[in-house]
Amino acid sequence: MIQYIQMNISNVYIHDPSIKYPDKDFVHMVQSEKVHDYVYDESFPYRMKSSKDKFMKFLFKIVIFLIVKPFCYIRYLLIIKGKKHYREYKRIAPKKRMITVCNHTTEWDVLFVMTSRFFHFAEFPMWQEGAESKSGNFYRHAGGIVLPTASYKGMNYAYEAMREVIKEGKWLHVFPEAACWAFYPAIRPFRIGAFKLAVEEDMPILPMVVKYRRPNPIYRIFKKHPNASLIIGEPVIPDTSLDPKERAVDLCNRTRLSMMNLLGLDEKSNQEVIDSLPTYHVECNSLAKK
Repeated sequence: MIQYIQMNISNVYIHDPSIKYPDKDFVHMVQSEKVHDYVYDESFPYRMKSSKDKFMKFLFKIVIFLIVKPFCYIRYLLIIKGKKHYREYKRIAPKKRMITVCNHTTEWDVLFVMTSRFFHFAEFPMWQEGAESKSGNFYRHAGGIVLPTASYKGMNYAYEAMREVIKEGKWLHVFPEAACWAFYPAIRPFRIGAFKLAVEEDMPILPMVVKYRRPNPIYRIFKKHPNASLIIGEPVIPDTSLDPKERAVDLCNRTRLSMMNLLGLDEKSNQEVIDSLPTYHVECNSLAKK
C-alpha cells in the first residue's frame, strides 16, 4: 500500500515518493502500444473537421459533460480555484479566442481544465504516440490535434492547425511540458511553441496548474489516487517592448514562474523539489532530441 508522505519543501505534497521519473525532459513515462499507422502529410486531418467528425465531437462533448466531468469530482475530489481569471482574460484578449497552459501530470488533467468552464471544450495538441494508441481516436474526437514528432513537415502542419483554432475564435489548451509525468509536484521545462503562437497572434496566456492533495481518510481506503485541485492564475501578457523572438521566450519564462507560484514555489524551491525526486535513465527519443 502506498505511503502518503508530506515532504517539507515549501509544503509540496509528494503523493508517492517511490515513483521514478525520466532523467530527460519531454520523455513519456509510459510508452503506448501503437495500433494506428498514419502518414503525416498535408492531407492528414490534424484536426478532425469533416461533417462526420463534427457529429462525433458533439456526441463526445455530451458524454464528457454528462459523465466524464462529474467523474473528475468523484475520482479526484476535484477543487477548482481562480475562475475569476477567465473573466479577466476575456477583458484583455481579442474576440472570444483563448490560450491556456497547464502542467501535465495525468491523462485526466485536460478534463480537469475543461471542467473549469461550463459546457466549453478546448482543442489541445497531442503527441504522435498518443494519437497512434488505442485511445487515440477518443482524444482526437475530444479535441486532440495530432503533433507528429517524427515529421518536421507534419509538425509545421500541426502548428498551423493550432493557429486555425485561434483564428476561429476558439479555445486552445497546451501542455508545454509535453510529456505526462504521474502526479509530478513541480514545474518542468517548457517547449516554446504555444508562447510563440501567442506572440504571433498577439494574445495573452492564461496559466493554470494541477496541484495534488493528501487524500482524505475515505479516499485512502478505496483508491490510490491523490485528491486534486485545479488553480487558475492571472493572464500573462506578452511584452511588446521586446522583439518577437525574445518576446516568446520572455512570455514562456514568466508563465512558467507564474505556474510555480500557483504551486507555492519559486525557482529555487521548484528546483529543490525536482532534485529530490528519484529518476531513471532513458535513451533520447524523438521528443528529447528536438
